[in-house]
Amino acid sequence: MIQLIKKQLGFIHPDDKKERTESLCIVEGKVPSVLVFPLSMHIGAPAEPVKKIGDKVKIGTVLAKASGKISAAIHSSVSGEVLAIEKRQTVKGLAECIIVKNDLKDEKEVFTGKADKELTRELILNAIQEAGIVGMGGATFPTVVKLDPPPGDTIDTIIINGAECEPYSTSDHRVMVEYSDEIIKGIQLTRRLFPQLKRIVIGIEDNKPDAIKALQLASKEYSDLSVQSLRTMYPRGSEKNLIQDITGREVPTGGLPSAVHCVVMNTSTVRAIYRAVTLGEPLYQRVVSISGTPIVEPKNLLVRIGTPVDFLIEQCGGFNMPPGKLLSGGPMMGKTLVDGSVPITKGTTTINALTFEEAHVGNTSDCIMCSECLNVCPVNLQPILISEAFERGEIEKANKLGAMDCIECGSCSYICPSKIPLLENIRGAKAAIKAKK
Repeated sequence: MIQLIKKQLGFIHPDDKKERTESLCIVEGKVPSVLVFPLSMHIGAPAEPVKKIGDKVKIGTVLAKASGKISAAIHSSVSGEVLAIEKRQTVKGLAECIIVKNDLKDEKEVFTGKADKELTRELILNAIQEAGIVGMGGATFPTVVKLDPPPGDTIDTIIINGAECEPYSTSDHRVMVEYSDEIIKGIQLTRRLFPQLKRIVIGIEDNKPDAIKALQLASKEYSDLSVQSLRTMYPRGSEKNLIQDITGREVPTGGLPSAVHCVVMNTSTVRAIYRAVTLGEPLYQRVVSISGTPIVEPKNLLVRIGTPVDFLIEQCGGFNMPPGKLLSGGPMMGKTLVDGSVPITKGTTTINALTFEEAHVGNTSDCIMCSECLNVCPVNLQPILISEAFERGEIEKANKLGAMDCIECGSCSYICPSKIPLLENIRGAKAAIKAKK
């Protein structure tokens, strides 16, 4: 019994709310007449525009180039004309964006893939970089940087993250079921980058038996590749937790997975790698789940990057009641959207509408010192202390308490009986620390 309790520490069990979309096949979304491309839809420096107002573009045309090592190129997802370069509302707030008018012709740039015999390490990494691929599970870290670890950090284990533990989200689930072959082909490409590789593990929560079966069938000829069923708990898909669950290794505070000889990638990201290297296709579209009680007809849509959220909601029949909150992402880690004009980006997994009852967390009261937020933190932080330090303006103390190690899973806010906005305060602390630096 003691062992069972220990295994539960660092996890919670919210209702996964996936039943409305988990069995729905991916359908191609309609494309709007005007699309919005934020220059910062990834971690790192914003991309630098290479197109100006009035320029003609096609699907796959580079709109903005990476502006440093930690950055990513942005491509047009339609053919048409650049209307403006200006600040628009995004999931990160007001930010510089390139606005493109769709001419509805769907003309494409010529995509040139790499033949198998040409595939050197350099060519694979260049193709990933040129395609603008970032982590598509929501983290949006530039993938080429992840796949080119610091000298001395040898990689012996690749972990493919198919956990998708966030409530409501089923985009990765459907990608695993419907594009399992492309995921395995993407894995085979990344294997070439690491000569000391010993094993590859695809981790999937056990509430997705069809995805587990699909990837087992697709990977059966590879003896060093296994599909591991993971007990459904939140936040199972946390990178550091996944590494510890599968390998027993612990990533040091402030360290990267490469420090313990691992690389972790999302399933949709691996599929994008296959399409970039083999087909020459840049990252200009992705699968997004549109779900929540107020949505009339939830769907898993293949969406062009830059599509406004309200355009997708219209394709799902709109709302059957006024929503209490609209989120980019799920209810645990999602960011509140100020309006429906916010565009889909490379890291958008889910658009989630909550009812007023679901959105209302209750009135805040004083901390009762129950320590539940400490028990559920997957990275062993003290969320209440970081939150209190932020509220007092003690930013340096919040930093010393490890605010920057927070993965923003939201478990602390979910479990808090006093309804203290712990995640919101920790996000504020992280922003203040970054600003100070």
